[in-house]
Amino acid sequence: MRGYCYLLILGCLLSTSAQAEPLVLKNTDNSLSLSIYNRDLALIKDIRPASLKNGLNEVIFDGVASQIQAETAIVYGDGIKVNEQNYSYNLMSYDNFINQSLGKTVRTVQLNPETGENIYDNAKIIGYANGKPILRFSYGIESDFPGRVVFEDVPTGMSNKPTLEAKLDVNKSGDQNLYLAYLTSGLSWKTDYVANVKSADKLDLTGWVTISNNSGIDYERAKIQLIAGDVNIARSAFNTRGNMVKAMAFNAVMEDSMDKGIQPENINSYELYTLPNITTIKDHQNKQIALIEKNNVTYKKEFLLHSPLYFNNFASDEFEKHHPSIIYVIENKAEANLGISLPTGIIRFYENDKNSNLQFIGSNHIANTAKEDTLRLKLGDAFNISVSGKVTTADKKEISRKPVNNCAMVETLKTYNVKITINNAEDVKNTVVIEQHFPDNHKITDENITSESKNASTRLWKVEVDKNSKNTLKYTVDITFSDRICN
Repeated sequence: MRGYCYLLILGCLLSTSAQAEPLVLKNTDNSLSLSIYNRDLALIKDIRPASLKNGLNEVIFDGVASQIQAETAIVYGDGIKVNEQNYSYNLMSYDNFINQSLGKTVRTVQLNPETGENIYDNAKIIGYANGKPILRFSYGIESDFPGRVVFEDVPTGMSNKPTLEAKLDVNKSGDQNLYLAYLTSGLSWKTDYVANVKSADKLDLTGWVTISNNSGIDYERAKIQLIAGDVNIARSAFNTRGNMVKAMAFNAVMEDSMDKGIQPENINSYELYTLPNITTIKDHQNKQIALIEKNNVTYKKEFLLHSPLYFNNFASDEFEKHHPSIIYVIENKAEANLGISLPTGIIRFYENDKNSNLQFIGSNHIANTAKEDTLRLKLGDAFNISVSGKVTTADKKEISRKPVNNCAMVETLKTYNVKITINNAEDVKNTVVIEQHFPDNHKITDENITSESKNASTRLWKVEVDKNSKNTLKYTVDITFSDRICN
């Protein structure tokens, strides 16, 4: 009877041990989806098949990002309840091997300098300092052992890549998919544009996405989406089951749109780009993928000078031979053969010289640009165009005086006559925009070229200058100044 009970207890223990063995879940083809933000952040969505038993199951998601934000990880499946999650980042390394072997006896190997043979010994690891183990041999303690340490086995709980363990309560046995979603650092993307100038008003525009992976793992055959926009990030912001359901729905949207090409999609006022092909991104890899290609995009080139003339109540001013900025103006509209959302990035311009040699002519940064917006990009300063100007006269007269205590508030009207000369030494006709800032209480009373109002204190003149020629802008402005004068 005692023998029977012993066998029964042993059988129960063996059965419990078998049930406690964790189920390791591996990646399968086309099960991985990444939503990458341009702020060193990504949402990983992973689907792994599992053969589950009714009751308590322990599963291991093998190979999660080493920069995972563990508090954001959520496991989801039909008819399961997650009781516990553990993230293990105890990876194989020399330091970890030593630290987890403290107090244990290991084998050591040292080279005999005379014979070249290995000398084997045993020692106990009693400490670790300055990158070296402190070893107790039979003859004493070595803190700078010149040989190698040999470990018989991998310490318990150590892995060659990060893992996420979950204890699940399952209400029925069977095969099903388990879903894992989590946020991780170490993934980001940026956009680089190439503008190839073809003529005086047309250019070809291409955009490349560079995805950088420093998250600690490879992403094999993954579906990729890119999110453009500034997403607010708060601690524990993704730690609810409701958000988990949204994440899985997000994955479904991605799968449905994979065959449609790179079509920008609006989601919560962000722009979402779905890459059309399954992609593998290795750890510590930068991958470039074509994003947009638009030919014969219409543009305008103008020259802009922010006039340095300064109008005040005391002095006049002048400047000589200032070179205006070269501005490329691109309207992000369908009629300009563009009209798509452009993520933030750097745009570089190229143009062929007379001998058809490609030359770099400048670059600039663009912010996230929506459809119907206008890009105004400075590429440099014009070498063959110069602008000189001065205030030729400045007359003033008092128009009012009001006593205030022992002082007076005096209003003075000051009239400035301005002359600005543009010299165009190029072989083509050009338009130079002169932008001038004034005090708010100004009034243009005379001008030989009609100006435009940019805002309450800024006027713009568009001055056309024939090739190898000069043109002169003249205007008169009245400005009222108020001063407190005391005897």
